[in-house]
Amino acid sequence: MFAMEPDRAGCHAPSGCQRGLPVDKVIELSPAPGSLGPGAENSSAARGSVLWMKMALAQRLLNSAAQRFWSRRDLPQLFPAFLRELYSLVSCSVPLMSAAWDRAAELAPTDALAAASAAYLKQHIEEERHHDEWLLNDLVAAGLDRASLLRRAPSANVARLVGAQYCWIRHAHPAALFGYLGVIEGNPPLAAHLEEIRAQTGYPAEAFRCMHLHAADDIAHLEELRTTIAGLPLTDADESLITASAFATMEGLICILEDLVTRKALVRE
Repeated sequence: MFAMEPDRAGCHAPSGCQRGLPVDKVIELSPAPGSLGPGAENSSAARGSVLWMKMALAQRLLNSAAQRFWSRRDLPQLFPAFLRELYSLVSCSVPLMSAAWDRAAELAPTDALAAASAAYLKQHIEEERHHDEWLLNDLVAAGLDRASLLRRAPSANVARLVGAQYCWIRHAHPAALFGYLGVIEGNPPLAAHLEEIRAQTGYPAEAFRCMHLHAADDIAHLEELRTTIAGLPLTDADESLITASAFATMEGLICILEDLVTRKALVRE
């Protein structure tokens, strides 16, 4: 979710936890007429393709912020706080997906999008189960205290990021979570990059076991997610909701990275 990827699109991430692009403008983006094939503009598959394009834009904006973070000279000092935030996010993932699955299953008898969402989430929940425990073991191997990690409440940034999804799940549609998942899993870490971080921070290889697992597994998960989104029975309103979710997730992750740097600077002063 925080992998460093070359910023091929030339996008620049927002600074100070501000929006890089107005979400309303991104929601209105659409392909040129005829670019998706004859008569495709109104199909669910076309909407899924356009939606994936918008989520890719959110991911590129996040990549730019991640590049700046991973390139910092004080990364060894920032890394423990980053790991704590990462653990909070991973710990929230399965409960969040379970809430979306519960709501989707409730709506499924009369809602085709909810039925498709429930089918995907049921499988993905099992794929992600226990990852928080694996990551916790890795952080303990890195020297962090297990009891402190378990006692620690999620930060305000994590609560805002995840809380927005609970709001949309309950008060809009559980398919909103596809925007969150598209950004969170949209750029799995590269094994080579993880080795660079390990060398730069001096942390033991055991601290990166769970992250290496995601480096191997998330490519397949990403393709599965993309195929699922392409097949969703989306309306324009559904597409707009999932886009808003993706950009809120992007902004939330950037805020986490930027606040780690800001808090360190305040402590130093």
